[in-house]
Amino acid sequence: METVFSNSQFIIQKMMKKIVYILFILFLLSPSLFAQSEVDALRFSREDLHGTARAMSMGGAFGALGGDQTAISINPAGIAVYRSSEVVGTLNLSQEKSSVGNQDANKTRFDMDNLGFVGYFPLRSDALPLVNFGFSFNRLKSFDKTISAVGPAASTMIDYIADRSAGVDPVKLEMGDNLSDPFITQPWLSVLGFNSHLIDPVNNGARYDPVNTFGETAIGEIRTKERGHVDNYDFTVGTTINNVLNLGLSLSVKDISYSLESDYLEDFDNGGYTLTNWITSSGAGVSAKLGAIYRPVNFLRLGLAWHTPTWYALTETYEAQIDDDMGAYATDPNYEPGQTYSAVFTNDYDLKTSGKLVASIAGVFGSNFIASMDYELMNYSRMKLNVPSGSIDDPTWYDIDNEYISMDFRPASTVKVGLEYRFTPQFSGRLGYAWMQNPYETTFREKGDAAVAGSNTIFRVEGDTNYFTGGIGYRFNRNFFLDFALVYKTQTDDLYPFPNLWNQNRNDLVIDASPFELKNSSFRGLVTLGYKF
Repeated sequence: METVFSNSQFIIQKMMKKIVYILFILFLLSPSLFAQSEVDALRFSREDLHGTARAMSMGGAFGALGGDQTAISINPAGIAVYRSSEVVGTLNLSQEKSSVGNQDANKTRFDMDNLGFVGYFPLRSDALPLVNFGFSFNRLKSFDKTISAVGPAASTMIDYIADRSAGVDPVKLEMGDNLSDPFITQPWLSVLGFNSHLIDPVNNGARYDPVNTFGETAIGEIRTKERGHVDNYDFTVGTTINNVLNLGLSLSVKDISYSLESDYLEDFDNGGYTLTNWITSSGAGVSAKLGAIYRPVNFLRLGLAWHTPTWYALTETYEAQIDDDMGAYATDPNYEPGQTYSAVFTNDYDLKTSGKLVASIAGVFGSNFIASMDYELMNYSRMKLNVPSGSIDDPTWYDIDNEYISMDFRPASTVKVGLEYRFTPQFSGRLGYAWMQNPYETTFREKGDAAVAGSNTIFRVEGDTNYFTGGIGYRFNRNFFLDFALVYKTQTDDLYPFPNLWNQNRNDLVIDASPFELKNSSFRGLVTLGYKF
């Protein structure tokens, strides 16, 4: 009974918040509020598997090992393992593939994913034999991705727009040279749908009816093109105490560059329309990392690290338009095909990601064999959107979005394991595996009713991610080394053209968005060249 009551309480709570959210959008909306949602917060909070070829070939499981640029980015205490200075760089050639049914889209990129320097500074002390300093660059995430999906729609976006527009005064949606811009004060989907003759007001906007398409089944098509990255710059210092306990501290600066162009098309027997959105985001954030590596016995390494949340200051620009050709269905006798488009709007906002806990263990058996494992935990329900400090905007504008984040996301785990075997003093072979858990609450994942912002309604509910890795390394001499890695990634997502809408009890679908099954895979080849001195 307690479980039933708890579930019912959760459902009622979520429905009440959705009602408040809708009213909030309809009556208090402005561009600075309208542009961000829980979808945006997650996009900039999740990371990919990243680093040097050696670390990647071992599944990224380097938190307790140290002595590698990726190890330092996971656990800054790893810098104290160095007994010489080092410079390394990593090149990455990758292909990202997205498949929906028989629709495939590919994106190939060639980049530098890692660059780093460690300075070794020995001290004349047995208790504190060294202090090492380092700088490293790592590409935490690449957004380069193209998606194409086509299929019949159980419900149309016109149905969704009509439902979301209930209560909006149609007079305030009108566009003209002598009228105020409705995109400044009104919901964008309502403005676009009304002026494209996709929805008709009833009782002065008490409700809106979708244009009558005579029961025809629409063919929906999604086309998206994402570009950009999240880059991280670490400034690290570390030392060792009695060669048993390593300690490290990193100060990190992150840089975000992101762009999205998305189209959603619906084709009927005698017409159709296309909704297009353009979004760009850029900004920077700061965070810190603390770490320790303890060696209780010679062959065993235990690591523990804490990554603080990252505090981002971001700027977003966005615009949208609808191209419509619905003459066979529009009720206005003077209808002509055309375009309805917004101006370009800009908004500043802050984002705080969740922190990360990393626990690691590694065994170093003689000079030939290494086995390691990392466990990471991030609580995505603690992400927060905020107005910039010192802004004149209402500081409570993101409160409802943050409530959605706390309800719809959960702590998520990442497990990484790796092996290395040294066949000769010069040549090594490596294998690894990593699993990243999806960050969604089960109910949210099943219902697909995300709170999206603005007119960009396309979103993905991501699945668990699996990485299968391997590689080799070769030491030319005591100074130069070369590592090579292959990384295969798989992930299956639900791709939504717009959110599902449920009845009050969340038992039956009112509007079925018919999500596509999106299969993602990528293949990466990495080469790291290093010099020790």
